[in-house]
Amino acid sequence: MDRRYKMRIERYWNKMEKQADEALSKLDFNEWFDLWHTHPDWDGKGNSRPENRQRASTLTIQLLQKVEDLSGNSKKTIQCFAIVCEDTMENSVYIHSENPNGSQFPFLFEDVNWSQKVDELESIINKELYEYGVFNKDDSQTYFIRKKS
Repeated sequence: MDRRYKMRIERYWNKMEKQADEALSKLDFNEWFDLWHTHPDWDGKGNSRPENRQRASTLTIQLLQKVEDLSGNSKKTIQCFAIVCEDTMENSVYIHSENPNGSQFPFLFEDVNWSQKVDELESIINKELYEYGVFNKDDSQTYFIRKKS
């Protein structure tokens, strides 16, 4: 990777992390959430190179850990999870709770296969704390990551 590109992409990832941190800092974890989410790769730069894809996935998991840390002192029961997608722009970290909108709580992860191995995630997930599952739809896969219960 050329040095100039490496500097540009590092600035991009730092910017994405800062944006996500700013969004999280505005949340009150004692309020309700209806599948609130943020994306750690708004511009989809993780799609351009394999090392960027891994960085997008790693940042998604780091944000999930931050969300869980921030929600840990909430008086409400909060469900946190992340998704990693083939299009990294769709990677997201979700916060969900009972809410007045009537959205099902907890989120049930219907049709997610929690026993399928995914090489892309094996090296970046702490499997003592988290589990991941695969949701297949049409010709694409979405990987769900959640804290082990």
